[in-house]
Amino acid sequence: MAKLSPRQQQIIRRLAAGESQKSIARQLGVSYSTVRAHMRQARERTDTRTSLELAIKAEQEIRNT
Repeated sequence: MAKLSPRQQQIIRRLAAGESQKSIARQLGVSYSTVRAHMRQARERTDTRTSLELAIKAEQEIRNT
């Protein structure tokens, strides 16, 4: 996940843990649209198409470190 910003990594870890994007937004004190924007940028940087695919890829990378 080196391609991702610290905030994107934080959001993806929470998503991989099963939190919804709305819940993540509330917990981080940002808007839902901000979380969606971070997720969109993260998908572009990692060449993934869905949030699920992104979360799976992130989880695999975390386990390999």
